[in-house]
Amino acid sequence: MNKIGIIAGEGSLPVIAARNAKELGFDVFVVGFEGFTSKEIENYSKVGYFKLGSVVKSINFLKTNGVNKVILLGKIEHMNIFREIRPDFRALRMIFKMRKDSKPMSVFRIILEELEKEKIEVIDSTVFIKDLIVPKGFIVGKITDEEMKQIDYGYQIAKKIADMDIGLAITLKDFSVISVEGIDGTDECIKRTGSILGGTPFILIKVARTNQDLRFDLPVVGKQTIINMKNAKGKVIALESGKTIMVEKDEVLKIAEDSGIKIFGI
Repeated sequence: MNKIGIIAGEGSLPVIAARNAKELGFDVFVVGFEGFTSKEIENYSKVGYFKLGSVVKSINFLKTNGVNKVILLGKIEHMNIFREIRPDFRALRMIFKMRKDSKPMSVFRIILEELEKEKIEVIDSTVFIKDLIVPKGFIVGKITDEEMKQIDYGYQIAKKIADMDIGLAITLKDFSVISVEGIDGTDECIKRTGSILGGTPFILIKVARTNQDLRFDLPVVGKQTIINMKNAKGKVIALESGKTIMVEKDEVLKIAEDSGIKIFGI
């Protein structure tokens, strides 16, 4: 039987990938993190739970089970790397490198280097979730010509922000950037915008990096994104097609339709 490893953060994405991999005949082994990884994943895999920073034990779990290919999925807020981590000696070396350059992609590359040292290959994170990739065009509602002009304008700005490894999302109102996603994530970017604008409609644009590595940190939207947009009075969500993952799709579409929120694949 083929074996695949999943290094799993929060949310439903690792669970979906584990389920799909199992259905395809893979033997699934999961490196889970205490307080982050959903217990539901146990239905589809063998799971080892570790503290953030337990690099040696996590790698030993994969090697003991004969796993040499892994995917990285699930959310662990970047700031939790600094708040929650309980490092072993190997993690301490990694943290030393991170403190020199703690941008998200730099952190992922440090993780990649450690796994490659152990002959463990990190592969395309979408391999078992292709059906969740956002398509091009209208998804919910119809975008007006004026909205499209703003989306086209904001898209160029969002791509530059993403390529600088600052964040993957911006909010826009009348061709003005209201908020930029930072280390606190898209949800907080949306909430800040709602607070600044006081209930005035706005556009959320979420993109991938120009040279996005499909193994790491793809843009993701889910039910909570739409709920936050609803609460903040946002009215349009533009997502980069082909590279953005939409989880909880049925719920996302229903809440968006009920709330009058338009969704468009750029």
